[in-house]
Amino acid sequence: MNSLGVDNISIEKANVEVNDNLDGGVKVSFSGDIDLQYPEAIFSPFFNQIHNKIIESEIKKVELDFMLLTFLNSSGIKTIIKWITQVTALPPDQKYTFDIVANSNITWQETSLKMLSLLAPGLINLVVK
Repeated sequence: MNSLGVDNISIEKANVEVNDNLDGGVKVSFSGDIDLQYPEAIFSPFFNQIHNKIIESEIKKVELDFMLLTFLNSSGIKTIIKWITQVTALPPDQKYTFDIVANSNITWQETSLKMLSLLAPGLINLVVK
């Protein structure tokens, strides 16, 4: 377990791991396929827990690593949008930034994740590898 005390998620076809060894920040790594019809039931509480722990710990940087995620449906993207929206509503001293790491070899990532980066200019940086 990481120092935030957040348990990783492992579902039928996917894993999401939280690692806090990222230069004073947090890395959330996604792998597999996330194609649940209602992913919000699993991911919203998970993202809310991470969000609250980040604020408590005064962390200023989060890396969302999608390099090993082969599929993310629109409902999954919506849960990530809700997390990002929570950050945009925070007072300036509590806000943190996101580095979204996309895999250029997985077609959907560059376009879909680029759209995420447009949600909160200045808070999101898209890194395509």
